[in-house]
Amino acid sequence: MAVVQPSTRILLLGKRGSLVLWLENLYCACSQLGHATHVFAVNGDTLGSRLRAKWQGRDTAATAAWMLARFERALANFRPDLVIVAGAFGVPLDYYQILHELPRRPWIAGLVGDRFSRDSRERADYCDRLYFTDTCFFRDAEAAGFAMPVRYLPLAVDPELFRPSQGPRIPEMLFVASRTEFREAVARGLDTPARIIGTDWSGLARDGFHRVRNRKISRAHLIRLYQRHAAVLNVRNEANVEHGLNQRSFEPLACGAVVLNDDLPDLPRCFEPGREILVYRDREELNALAARLRREPGFGTRIAAAGRRRVLAEHTYSHRIQTILNDLG
Repeated sequence: MAVVQPSTRILLLGKRGSLVLWLENLYCACSQLGHATHVFAVNGDTLGSRLRAKWQGRDTAATAAWMLARFERALANFRPDLVIVAGAFGVPLDYYQILHELPRRPWIAGLVGDRFSRDSRERADYCDRLYFTDTCFFRDAEAAGFAMPVRYLPLAVDPELFRPSQGPRIPEMLFVASRTEFREAVARGLDTPARIIGTDWSGLARDGFHRVRNRKISRAHLIRLYQRHAAVLNVRNEANVEHGLNQRSFEPLACGAVVLNDDLPDLPRCFEPGREILVYRDREELNALAARLRREPGFGTRIAAAGRRRVLAEHTYSHRIQTILNDLG
């Protein structure tokens, strides 16, 4: 087994371009901490491999002989001490088997951010430790018979990208997310129009109450919006979250906006409700908080500042990398 040292050779394995950009964020954090770092994306990590994977079909290409041969060459050339698998159950079993056949096997840490089925156990068994973004996954892991150590490790933010800017902020509440039934129900419960951006909001757009932009936006555009708006709404995706926080619990705070977050069991593990983040349990509480923010701008400014301090102190991707290194060191 490789030894995890202060300067560790870290290979990041997973899919590039995921919803939370795990590989990209982890790479920046590893580099900032001074670790030699290499990324291998199973959907292609070079222009040539991405084009070939797109032509062949990304799911098929991930386990194609040419892609697995590229992975073996990357391991031979880089010789990692630690492999962090971003989205552990989205990476095919072939990659874990190749890692375990190495004469000097690296430590394997798997990050899990989505619900998983019991047939995930085989891949889980190849990991030395699993990190869950949602504490409800502990229950699921026990039911699936996982034997390796598990730990809660929430999502985080890159403070070099998500940071405040100068200038006045727009009081209109902002919500950037794809539509789900629960999210639409929350949006329809707002007493005051909000700016809503994301995919599948055509029904809400037709109603004309909210200012809706029914499309995806770039991360750069998202950051500018968080920098310009005073308040950001956060509503969980009920399809894959039960207790955990998504990226909207961290990124707007890093940009200096106050977050209105739906009540989730994991939230007090990361923030102090009412002091660093605002929490609502129903329509009445959400509208009361929104009204207070409009009535008392200084109230939101204080909450946002405290939340940003907490993010910078505990919730960056550098913190997450250091936690993994401390666990395995």
